[in-house]
Amino acid sequence: MNEKNDVIQIIGSLMKKPSLLSQTDKYSLSISDFSTNFERYLFDCIEGLYYNGANKISVIDIENSLSSNAVALKIFEQNKGHEYLEDAEEFAEVENFDYYYGHLKKINALKDLEKIGVATEDFYCPDLTKPNAIEINKKFERLTVSEIFDEAKRKILKVERKYTNDSISETKNAYEGIEDIIDAAYVGADIGLPVQGKLLNMVMGGARRSTFAIRSGASGLGKTRGMVADACFLAFPFRFNTSTCLWEQKGSAEKVLFIATEQGPAEIQRMILAYLTGINESKFRYGQFTELEENIIKQALVVLKTYQENFLITKMPSPTNELLKSFIREKCILEGITHVFFDYISISPSLIQEFKGLNLRNDELLLILSTTLKDIASELDVFVMSATQVNASADQNKDIRNEASLAGGRSTINKADYGFIMARPTPEELDVLEPVSAKFGVVPNVVTDVFKVRAGEWTQVRIWSYFDLGILRKEDLFMTDSRLNVVDLSNSYVFDYENWESEEYMKILDELNKGMVV
Repeated sequence: MNEKNDVIQIIGSLMKKPSLLSQTDKYSLSISDFSTNFERYLFDCIEGLYYNGANKISVIDIENSLSSNAVALKIFEQNKGHEYLEDAEEFAEVENFDYYYGHLKKINALKDLEKIGVATEDFYCPDLTKPNAIEINKKFERLTVSEIFDEAKRKILKVERKYTNDSISETKNAYEGIEDIIDAAYVGADIGLPVQGKLLNMVMGGARRSTFAIRSGASGLGKTRGMVADACFLAFPFRFNTSTCLWEQKGSAEKVLFIATEQGPAEIQRMILAYLTGINESKFRYGQFTELEENIIKQALVVLKTYQENFLITKMPSPTNELLKSFIREKCILEGITHVFFDYISISPSLIQEFKGLNLRNDELLLILSTTLKDIASELDVFVMSATQVNASADQNKDIRNEASLAGGRSTINKADYGFIMARPTPEELDVLEPVSAKFGVVPNVVTDVFKVRAGEWTQVRIWSYFDLGILRKEDLFMTDSRLNVVDLSNSYVFDYENWESEEYMKILDELNKGMVV
């Protein structure tokens, strides 16, 4: 791989315009980007001169700077440094700096891949006599560094799937395998593990792998807390029942990744503790626990320690599309993550910067981000859930809220398999539903409008729930249509299951409850 032309163009451009080094949001050059000591000394010298106030750097400036270092000066002279810099200064095209920078980064990426044993001949072929060499190299010119790594990961994933998944023919007639589908229906194979809320599970078929759900709502309604609760329901098989004063199995033991853009890990951890213990989250800020609460917390720590690898928390305050994509892939592949929560889809300065120059509208940027999340769900066979804000007109909607209520435009939901919008019930709605609420003995404090279900019978319905934000626990009460008529679910399959078959679960549960002070 010959990057010499890239290097001389970069060196020459930096001599003419050293301020390029200050554009750290766009360029990240370092000594390690250069393959010879000669090039490294030149770059180090230019960088030093710039940060000491030079606005333009001449050949003489570099020679004078190097003269204080005998080793560097010797290497400079051995490589005919004066003539090299004169050529660099003369032929450098500053306006094409982006191209040469990107090309150098791609070459270095391939070198690093080769160092760890990854074949790169499909990306770049220096031997032009080989078949398809010209086509391969033309494609290389169009690739970005991220695309190179994405393709390398895909190659590995394809090999992995060969050994971890049964190979099934892509083409089949209408009858082939139909009995397998019927058999699967008996064991519920086409449903995902449950999240919190039995009616929401019915609508979604659980947190089904390869699907992408978006749950939207105004600030303060509990979008983040709802996702943390769902993540806990999937990651931890036990939680404390404050009514019975016993630990109970309520959930699964899957590996979950929670990516927060605003809250830090400590804030998420307090929510997790509140969910597991049934103790209001505010107490984990100010203390003053009772003796019983202290004992419950000790038991919760046992649960957290036992299943500590099941819930990964990452704060990503300035996500870009590429960063989000590569990070989730890495965690799913290396950590075995099966369920991903991203809080939340929005426009950030880094996202705008990523697509600078393309003149994309905000709704187009949001569509790119949501498309990436759906692609990840499909590619890695994981469940992905995210959230969005709603616009100011959402609360005025007297019908089922839909994509028109989403902040940033309706295109965000295009790639999602499920679309929900949370809202506060109005006094008028509660008056109409009072006879229904009375049967449950609970007044709903949140309604979830279901406006998009890609696979399933339930859409254009409203789920009425009671959500205790302090302990992140939600109970689905009933479902209505847009006119507040209660939907008859007597003949519908409502699942809210837990796996009681595991001896391990039963043993841990027994130990937890033996340790409780009642």
